[in-house]
Amino acid sequence: MRISCLALAVITSSVLLPEVAAAAACTATNSITRITNTSPTGLYEYVIFDVKNPSPTYQVASKSPPFTFDPSDDPVAVNGVKFKQILFPSVYWMCTIPELLHLPKTQVKDVKRTGQFEGVVSYVVGYQTASKYVTTYHYAVTSTRSKVIMKFKK
Repeated sequence: MRISCLALAVITSSVLLPEVAAAAACTATNSITRITNTSPTGLYEYVIFDVKNPSPTYQVASKSPPFTFDPSDDPVAVNGVKFKQILFPSVYWMCTIPELLHLPKTQVKDVKRTGQFEGVVSYVVGYQTASKYVTTYHYAVTSTRSKVIMKFKK
């Protein structure tokens, strides 16, 4: 009886509090396990997506506000003058992606998630000057992990 009550409590809390049910960290294959940014001494700033896939698929495009969240269409405010969207199609998306960001920096002013639904995760990076976006690239860290790097000149 105690086990049945416990199971009922867990199921009920998952239905009534979906954010609790979706709070598991992203650790599955083909998931984004963490997002960070850095501005080391030197000429560049970086936004870094850790992906549990040695060869991730992503698309980068210039975007303009207003931004909304997929699937709710709730508005998403992103600080910056220029904006790049990075979209990861076909990723494991039913988890919580840790966002360990320290903003604003010289160029990168904001990073906001604008979608996490049906295998697609997207972010918009707000930055100060159009000519300061350099590139986006990735490299394998191990046989199962990689980093996707967005690079901006300070």
